[in-house]
Amino acid sequence: MAPKSRRPSIDLNNPRLLVRDFARSWKFYTKTLGLAPVSGDGTPPYGEVGSSLRFVGLFLRGAMDDLIGPAGALSDAPDRFSLVFEVPDVDRTLARLERADVSIEIGATDRPLWGLRTIHLRDPDGNLVEIYSRLPAVRRGPARKRPVR
Repeated sequence: MAPKSRRPSIDLNNPRLLVRDFARSWKFYTKTLGLAPVSGDGTPPYGEVGSSLRFVGLFLRGAMDDLIGPAGALSDAPDRFSLVFEVPDVDRTLARLERADVSIEIGATDRPLWGLRTIHLRDPDGNLVEIYSRLPAVRRGPARKRPVR
């Protein structure tokens, strides 16, 4: 008898390229390479290309700088991508990561326009990682941020 399949505690959602020229990158991936738009219409700061099962996100690098603020700003960092993971409960994941002494760039923050609650951190080599859970519809509204401890 096969073991019951259960949802992992963390799922890789997608790689995200942090691009300097969104329009040029969108055109390259959709027109030149021929990847289909999955979300977005080529309007910055974000869109996804590929298929519903396998896609890459394109995010305007300056917009990511604005999101994570001066402490984690990417303008002088070598970041060209981030990895994005989905978890059932971002606050529980944040607590676990803090107990493991992981340095958190931005604590749990509601992102109503995205329908997500996110945290941003860096892996041991300094790569940017976003972890999120989906916001319930009732929590959508103005951005709310919990400070990093």
